[in-house]
Amino acid sequence: MQGHGRCLKLFLAFALLSLQYAQGGEVDHSQRDTNVTKRCIEKERQALLAFKHGLLVDDYNLLSSWSSEAQKQDCCRWIGVSCSNQTGHVIGLDLSYKVIGEDYYLQDIIGSLSNLRYLDLSWTYFGGKFPSHVGNLTNLAYLDLSANRFTNVENLDWLPLLSSLRYLDLSFANLSNVFDWPEAINKLPKLTNLTLLDCDLPPPILSTLSYINSSKSLVSVWLPFNRLNTSSIFLWLSNYNTSLVDLVLSYTTLAGSIPDVLGNMSSLAHIDLSSNHLEGWDPHSFARLCSLQSLDLSSNILSGQLFKFVQILFSTCAQNSLEELFLYENDLAGFFTSSYTPFIFGTLIS
Repeated sequence: MQGHGRCLKLFLAFALLSLQYAQGGEVDHSQRDTNVTKRCIEKERQALLAFKHGLLVDDYNLLSSWSSEAQKQDCCRWIGVSCSNQTGHVIGLDLSYKVIGEDYYLQDIIGSLSNLRYLDLSWTYFGGKFPSHVGNLTNLAYLDLSANRFTNVENLDWLPLLSSLRYLDLSFANLSNVFDWPEAINKLPKLTNLTLLDCDLPPPILSTLSYINSSKSLVSVWLPFNRLNTSSIFLWLSNYNTSLVDLVLSYTTLAGSIPDVLGNMSSLAHIDLSSNHLEGWDPHSFARLCSLQSLDLSSNILSGQLFKFVQILFSTCAQNSLEELFLYENDLAGFFTSSYTPFIFGTLIS
């Protein structure tokens, strides 16, 4: 148990360093030095203490620094807590990878930390009603609520309130009743990273696929282990033709042909469409992706001549960037010349 505790402490320390990077250096941890006199805001200190008292379990005693003792009054020095060097407000809270129980005061207490910019409660095994009150934290730039035990999410009406949000991970949350999830995402003007792994996403309502004020900033979209419709998901993704770099749609039951619109996503560098039911493709679409570095089409039912696809792919601008190509477990036929061998990974023909 002690070994696990040390690992968790190291993780929290690393996460706080990541926060400093994510905020462009705005979080200055020199405030933890003994010469620093600025203390945290009393209202926020009380909110954090109330939050701690609402937790049933702290197996590794990681919150031992959270105390009302005289020598521990400054919450800016508490583990997992980060404060602004200028104002003393709590702007970061990272309690990820901690098993802290299912009964909590998240709904009431978290709203008291209105200056938070970074909130990571991933893998904390929270249960109960989904904490839609995080919509009150309008300064958030980073939000990770993945891998918890929340009950069904009723809606994402709170999400557009987070207009400064850049990173969002709701993986493993049950979004099966949230048919307008693409519209909610579209309303986040600064969002760059989206991860919704295994969220039981429903097919989106057609009217939500495009939005007049749609964000054009999405760089990374990870939606694996969901049940998606090929045409509708790519129609939605076409909103981000010029910004999208990483796209992961593996294990999403995609079927039919790979839409030609994929070839219009000029910034794509990494594409993972593996483990689906895709059977039709136009090699020329991929050939238009001049920034493509990694392409994974493995474990589908693609057919046709292997050499033709490889020849087209490597006779265009993609040949200057492509580093990884995975085509194993498909129905491709034929061979490829030795000149392409360094680019091919895995067993190409099932």
